[in-house]
Amino acid sequence: LKTGNIPVLEKLVNLPFGGQTPFTAEVVYVNKSVINMTWGTPAPIQIEDPKYHITLGVRAFGNYNIKVIDSKSFVNTVVGTQHKFDHDGVDKLLKPMVVTRLSDFISEVVLKNGVPITQISQHLEEASSAGKTKTQPDFQKYGLEVVDFFIQSINFDQNDPNFQKIQKVLTDKFEIETMGNMYQQKRMLDIGEAAANNPGGSAGEGMSAGMGLGMGMNMAGMMANMMGQNQGGAKPAGEDATARLAKLKSLLDGGLITQEEFDTKKKDILNSI
Repeated sequence: LKTGNIPVLEKLVNLPFGGQTPFTAEVVYVNKSVINMTWGTPAPIQIEDPKYHITLGVRAFGNYNIKVIDSKSFVNTVVGTQHKFDHDGVDKLLKPMVVTRLSDFISEVVLKNGVPITQISQHLEEASSAGKTKTQPDFQKYGLEVVDFFIQSINFDQNDPNFQKIQKVLTDKFEIETMGNMYQQKRMLDIGEAAANNPGGSAGEGMSAGMGLGMGMNMAGMMANMMGQNQGGAKPAGEDATARLAKLKSLLDGGLITQEEFDTKKKDILNSI
């Protein structure tokens, strides 16, 4: 630094100012190395599930790495006239911004993957990448750059009625999609075992029932003649389809699935009979 001061002249200039120079200068040291910061939600953040439009309380935490890329902007907008601005000061400034953006990048990942918010933990890497993208513009205003951004965990209150409601929807949809095949396969195994253990007349009845169930598994051509002989064999599959259709209709009436989803699944169920 060069002051350009002339000793004798300096004293004359400083006389009106109590012997102190009116031309002061300050030196600010800025650490431009990468700094690791942590973030977390002090209380649950209310986020609406964009798929089912149900609001859930979400807790999350993680960490991120930042560095100063524009010292002038950082000093002017963050440090100001403070004599010291340390790690804790930066933490208090930035953490609220991260939490504010939390709902944005979680919703973005949920919509992109078409999954309910309760399954966001399966996409933490993608959510972390979205978090970095969403927070970058806010940090750049302060002369900072987000080097890395990580979400370590996203949690939900298991006792939250809304959380339980979404879990029930997922369970019901899973049952509708798998109940038919699983039930038919189990019945076929049961009937086969019964036929092996009872080689008499009851075996014929068991085989007829098994063939009737087989029709629900795309075996209509093979079982056509048997249907004429024993209509009772197809009854379990019909009853199963009726139950599945009733449950599917209840999901539609409750607004938990769309008309398009209802029509598609209804067609699949009817085709399986």
